Amino acid sequence: MKVGLAGVRIAALTAALPEQRLALTELAGEFGAQEVKRIIHSTGIETVRIAGSLTTGALCEAAARHLLACSGKAAADIDAVVVVTQTPDDLMPGVAVQLQQRLGLSEHCVAFDINYGCSGYIYGLYQAAMLIRAGGCRQVLLCTGDVTSTLLDPADRQVRMVFGDAASATLLEAGEGGIDLLIRSQGGREHLYTPWRSPPPEGGSRQAGYLHMNGTAIMNFALNGVPPAIEELLLHCGLTLEDVPILALHQANGFMLNYLRKLLGVERAKVPINMREVGNTGPSSIPLLLASLPAADWPQREHVVLCGFGVGLSLGAARVDLSSTHFYEPVEVPQVAA
Repeated sequence: MKVGLAGVRIAALTAALPEQRLALTELAGEFGAQEVKRIIHSTGIETVRIAGSLTTGALCEAAARHLLACSGKAAADIDAVVVVTQTPDDLMPGVAVQLQQRLGLSEHCVAFDINYGCSGYIYGLYQAAMLIRAGGCRQVLLCTGDVTSTLLDPADRQVRMVFGDAASATLLEAGEGGIDLLIRSQGGREHLYTPWRSPPPEGGSRQAGYLHMNGTAIMNFALNGVPPAIEELLLHCGLTLEDVPILALHQANGFMLNYLRKLLGVERAKVPINMREVGNTGPSSIPLLLASLPAADWPQREHVVLCGFGVGLSLGAARVDLSSTHFYEPVEVPQVAA
């Protein structure tokens, strides 16, 4: 699917991170110092953020409040709130409708969740932009958030030393500008999933299981899918990679991003990496990256390309104009007292 949506702009964005940190070196006693050193070297991740007592809703609320306070936007003017998460606070109601109440948004506000992971920010942008294009909304608050640490098997080094917790908030509004999107789906789920069945299979448990990831399969999917998807999107937009100042890719791991950069044939500065102190934060990784980049690193922002890939398996890419977007540094969220 490829589509161009005019009359929509990204007005502002920010992110929220738990204050609690886990340095991977602290896991040397469990996995061995050499293994930890190998993971750090291959992924580029040294520390991950841990939500602890914080929920997805708490992190999304912190990001949203930070965005509203910094931008001066009134909560009452928000027409819709969309939350992308795979770790909701409750099975029902969704995080979005709880945020509507906590943030003091209008009772006329549309509020719903989208169950998506690493490509979820692109799906969220698509849904938020469609709400605006449909004519019923002028300002849409898009939040992403996951507390993936709650799904990790303590004995699974592949995921425990990679995934971190975070949330983001993005404000989209009607106005000059536009978003071009490309989305691909390749179902099958077996390479990245968290089992849950209701009703549970015979003899099975109703408890949510641990996250399972086939890292090699995900890597192959990304390396084979991301470069042609970006090239197809740019062709659709009448652009080339030379027109793109920044490729904001899902922050999966450093090895994968460097490999993708080489396949795309672009210089290192065009593919920024910021996972060293936060880890792989799923659908929040792209907005977290954008909110963390020093402005001097990318003065030209008209044709920024975003690309998320992973769970599904799925892939989403977008060409966005961020020349008038306000970026606010991520806020850190303390633990909730017991």
